Amino acid sequence: MANSYSSAKIFHHKDILDAIEREERFAPVYVRLKPTNICNHHCAYCTYGSGDTSQKTENRDTILHADMIPWEKLQEILEDMHHMGVKAITLSGGGEPLTYPHILDAVRMIKDYGMDLSLISNGQLLRGDIAKEFYDAKWVRISFDSPIAHEYMNLRNVSEAAFHAVCDNMKSFAENKKYDCVFGVNFVISKANCNHVYAAAGFLKKLGINNVKFAAMVAGEPNYHLAIKDDVIAQIHRAKQDYESDNFQIINNYENDWQDKNDIEQPFETCYTCRMVTVIAADQCVYLCHTRAYDSGALLGDLHKRGFQELWYSDETRQRLKTLNPKKSCRNFCAYQERNQLINAYFDANYDHINFI
Repeated sequence: MANSYSSAKIFHHKDILDAIEREERFAPVYVRLKPTNICNHHCAYCTYGSGDTSQKTENRDTILHADMIPWEKLQEILEDMHHMGVKAITLSGGGEPLTYPHILDAVRMIKDYGMDLSLISNGQLLRGDIAKEFYDAKWVRISFDSPIAHEYMNLRNVSEAAFHAVCDNMKSFAENKKYDCVFGVNFVISKANCNHVYAAAGFLKKLGINNVKFAAMVAGEPNYHLAIKDDVIAQIHRAKQDYESDNFQIINNYENDWQDKNDIEQPFETCYTCRMVTVIAADQCVYLCHTRAYDSGALLGDLHKRGFQELWYSDETRQRLKTLNPKKSCRNFCAYQERNQLINAYFDANYDHINFI
């Protein structure tokens, strides 16, 4: 099965790599768009601190949970992306993107502009006309963290009705989506749900999900996963053996990312990914990456009084991206670490010896 999460996808954008080498300006290939910080779930592990939960990561120092991009401004942003040649957009949080009042109009506008569409959602509102608009998306990913109703309720501070609504919505979406819309689940593992990882895989396969990605909760305490990791990894391996098929894939991110992720030094001095992927958040600000969204130290610019295209091609943005040194300024987990290491290795090659492969 083709790997939708491959860090090597960038090498299919040779024109972008060539533009980087020539130090040319180019539009971001991909934008993470957070239209609202309002959320109908209040997950205990939410790094955005929805509902002021204690799990909000320390770097997210500017987030206000009532923030939302005004519809007039969002139309301007999408029009700019279209003219710039942005290829793909993911609607995500911040909050729950499907709570955005103009979500249907935004999705239709993205489609009309010919940009690839994807969604990260908790799934509770993925029904009716909203669901239909995403049937032909490139991918839809649901954040879902327990097949046990009471456990799900406790993790998200929602009612049992919400659990059953999400499960019904996932089953219906799986049955009605277009074949080439990849329907996945992101399952964040913590001490609260670590005993039901194997069961979750079987449960999600029965619902018709295409893949489930198991990831480790970013914890604020040292060695959080140490006591549970061996059993969790064993469950994932057993699930892969028992449940994987041509139509159902299990992505085991947990095994490589259970270690502490905060206050670590990045192993590279240049972040190439933030030159081709960026984040526009509900506070109408642009950030270097989604890991550091709402981090004042990762602010790229403010869109309140200027357009996205103007900001992106400005001299200050060019200088900011050129001088960014992750070894010095990024002391947090980097979601793009593997990708950045691959790109750095690509540019570090001795061109006099490239034929000796």
